[in-house]
Amino acid sequence: MNKKPTPRPTVVILGMGDTGVLVASRLNKRFRVIGVSTKTNLVSGQELGKRLADLPWWQTNYNTPLRQFKALAGVTLVHGKAEHLDISTNSVRIALSNGETESIDYDYLVIASGTSNGFWRTDTVQSASEIAADLSHQAQRVKAASSITVVGGGPTGVSVALNIKRADPSKKVSLCVSGTLPLPGYHSNARAFYQQALSDAGVDLLCQDRVVAVDEKQLSGSVKFASGASISSDAIIWTIGNRKAHTDFLPEHLLDEDRFVKTLPTLEVQGTENIFAIGDVASTDPERSSARNWAYGVLVHNLRRKAKGKPANKAYVPPANRWGSIVGPQENGLTLHQADGKRIRLSKRLVDTVLLPMIVRRFIYRGVKPDH
Repeated sequence: MNKKPTPRPTVVILGMGDTGVLVASRLNKRFRVIGVSTKTNLVSGQELGKRLADLPWWQTNYNTPLRQFKALAGVTLVHGKAEHLDISTNSVRIALSNGETESIDYDYLVIASGTSNGFWRTDTVQSASEIAADLSHQAQRVKAASSITVVGGGPTGVSVALNIKRADPSKKVSLCVSGTLPLPGYHSNARAFYQQALSDAGVDLLCQDRVVAVDEKQLSGSVKFASGASISSDAIIWTIGNRKAHTDFLPEHLLDEDRFVKTLPTLEVQGTENIFAIGDVASTDPERSSARNWAYGVLVHNLRRKAKGKPANKAYVPPANRWGSIVGPQENGLTLHQADGKRIRLSKRLVDTVLLPMIVRRFIYRGVKPDH
């Protein structure tokens, strides 16, 4: 007598950015996976500087239709936005891109809905054509400006200022940093390295003076500092790290005081048995660093154990300092900064022929089909 096949547990992933795609690609064979995404593409929040200074290159590597990921074959992709989570019924209501709503049941839920942070990270529901128009508009705004003020000295601000200046040295580029050095949270060696790189490129580094009257909708004109000084430019780019978690659809008891998801070291959501959180939305540490550092492997391991009736037993351990690429590939190669302050330089040829096509697309993302 033939036995009926046991139905695979359903995993719903809310958010198909970098982290959501990586989780889905590792669960696809053992679970029925449903990925909910506000975008039809994986529009990465990484490398904003390259995105604004060299959009064609960035498009090739960081704007990928979800249907092109080979490891997502069999994953049900839902284009919409989470509207309400009902823990009592293990279901989530989705506002679909066509204006309708759909309720999706799950056995396990992964919250990877991310955060809004400036114009480059949003939860706006967009089609491929709307994504392309938005990318082009922002790049053209930078290209048309002869003077640019970048407000915020984190990795995004440093990347934007340095990439724009190197792409067009004729532009006047100023980077406003409230502290003594850019890149808070990084090792002192990395901070000193980019202070020198910015200076060598000709970026005006304005330190130890905080911008007052912050208005992220202001795209040009003057910004004023606490000292009374001011600066005017054709374009203003705000990279102040003012993140808003995409968690309005979640019950209040799952959120911390800043509305990020309360998350255990196992990446399980506090107070739940079958919900996980990962990425910028997960309150794992002050930097919410599970968006990086291979945390998706921890989540996948623990979710698989839970599905077998075993407790989660692997913990995500945040690094002491931030690490990795800060400004992306340059003409002289890619510089990777380690948490201990050491740095590694990969040649441009190695990046173009091995790192991006082989390690990133083939190994990490498990294959990307060409766009026909």
